[in-house]
Amino acid sequence: MRKHIATNVGSNLLDEAGVRSALLHKLNGANFDGALIQEEFRIECGGARVDVAVIGPKLVGYEIKSDYDSFARFPNQIHAYNRIFDQINLVCGPTHTEYAERVIPSWWGLWIAERDVNGVVILKQLRAAQDNPKQDPFSLASLLWRDEAAFVLSSELIKMPLRASSHQLWEEISKSLSIPRIKHVVTESLLKRQNYNESTVNAM
Repeated sequence: MRKHIATNVGSNLLDEAGVRSALLHKLNGANFDGALIQEEFRIECGGARVDVAVIGPKLVGYEIKSDYDSFARFPNQIHAYNRIFDQINLVCGPTHTEYAERVIPSWWGLWIAERDVNGVVILKQLRAAQDNPKQDPFSLASLLWRDEAAFVLSSELIKMPLRASSHQLWEEISKSLSIPRIKHVVTESLLKRQNYNESTVNAM
């Protein structure tokens, strides 16, 4: 992929903080039926992270590219996100619009951030996200902590050695469970983590 550098200059350029704020405002105003909105969501054992993830009936990722951001890491990010999310969206500043339309996969959604007449950052959807055909069962399973993975296998009546590594547990999950089942147990585990963290904080 050729290196892309923003060419527009001027006071209308949008920084990452402005785009992120507009995205979070939009997501928090949507009805996700108990879904969790998480920033800087780490995937593939911390090897990559997406700017914002919505964890609910579907795993949805949102990657932000402000007018000041580089696309140098984007090819690797595309592959990492494709292995995990049900749907993926790129949210970018107007400087990157034409380039983004050329390089993102056909099933990705595309949102453009721009300022309205009052200078407020708003988001416009150019393309709706479609279901991702590239999800990888092992990458999905690797979102589970070791104890969560062990519990999943135990619940499925699949026996594993007591000292099995996280990698071995994820491998067994990826071989033994369907992708829809893996997505269900992963989402369930991620939401339980959040509920546990909130209850722990409230108890202090």
